[in-house]
Amino acid sequence: MTRVIPNSVTNRTKLPKGQYSKPLSLVTVVFVNIAEQSIDQFPVGFAVWRLTDMVIIYANSHALNIFGASADFIGKASLWDIIGPLDSTLVLAEVTRSNPENTESIQIPYEAFTSFKRQDNGEVFSGWYRAKDIVDPDGVIRHRAAVVFAGYDTEVENSHFAEYVDVKAKSYERELAAKVAHEINNSLAILNTELESLSSLCGVDVKNYLSNSFSRLNNLGYEMRRRAHIIPSLSEINPEGVISHLSPSNVESSAQATSGTRILIVDDEPDLATGLSTIFEIRKNVTRIAHSTEEALSKAQSFNPQAALIDLHLGDENGRDVARALREKFPDIRIVYMTGYSSLMPEIYAANDDVVLKKPFEIATALTALTKEKSHDHIS
Repeated sequence: MTRVIPNSVTNRTKLPKGQYSKPLSLVTVVFVNIAEQSIDQFPVGFAVWRLTDMVIIYANSHALNIFGASADFIGKASLWDIIGPLDSTLVLAEVTRSNPENTESIQIPYEAFTSFKRQDNGEVFSGWYRAKDIVDPDGVIRHRAAVVFAGYDTEVENSHFAEYVDVKAKSYERELAAKVAHEINNSLAILNTELESLSSLCGVDVKNYLSNSFSRLNNLGYEMRRRAHIIPSLSEINPEGVISHLSPSNVESSAQATSGTRILIVDDEPDLATGLSTIFEIRKNVTRIAHSTEEALSKAQSFNPQAALIDLHLGDENGRDVARALREKFPDIRIVYMTGYSSLMPEIYAANDDVVLKKPFEIATALTALTKEKSHDHIS
């Protein structure tokens, strides 16, 4: 905004009687948004997110560039969308900490290395972030802000490069642990189905004879999931009792396996599916994850799900085809769809009366739809 003081207004400085100064020159006063300009002077990403649903409500131009996002990213994307697959526990901790029902005091690392994901090509990169709570005048914290320093993957001369190398090494360890855990989990599921078939044919409870071996393999898989799931910066500042609430549940060998709703999560984004699975299990439910129609039907056979949360877009597959196949085998199953495309929602509403959730959605809303008697409501 520019304000001009015109020449018609003759400003004179009062001097002794009979003397006046010359008229002042044309004065231009420029008002600028100092905060906005200052932020954009530094090549640092700056973003603010809302704690209730983790949706990003502000991002400066550098943040948009770092995350490969356009302007419509703001107000639609959430932390789930930009945090890399191996660091989804950081978002989980944020969600749990911000949930009023949470009784544990979870501490979030306010500065650490983590992995981020670009919006344009899905590329995962490392970045150093620093976060801070925003305290409203009434003393309530409703938002959090962070600055992100990127480029560590390409710039060797960097003040945090030593920490970056250490974190990168740990990231490779966690990635390997995640692959091992996935293979163990899938192998146990297949073996369990085969042993049940063999027991039925032979009239002998074969699985019971192998229960000790099953337990050891399951515990190994659980430990691998823990190593893959909990980021070091989070475990360093929280006691074991708190971290256990963020760990993937060892449901196969616990009493929890019979206490909650059995939920099948079908999504082709592994990080989102894993995050949802962990949050649901913290809420005392039991979950299985599938990334395709074939995998969903295979796991459902032994899991016998009571509800399914299904992404409408599964790569080249249609989530509604998964739902139809599941309903043929499990007529009473509760189906809840999720989608990032608002344009698809009217079409789904017209075709059936299942719940449709628009990403990002609140966890409480999803659980209500998945665990109540009837799921015939539309939630956007």
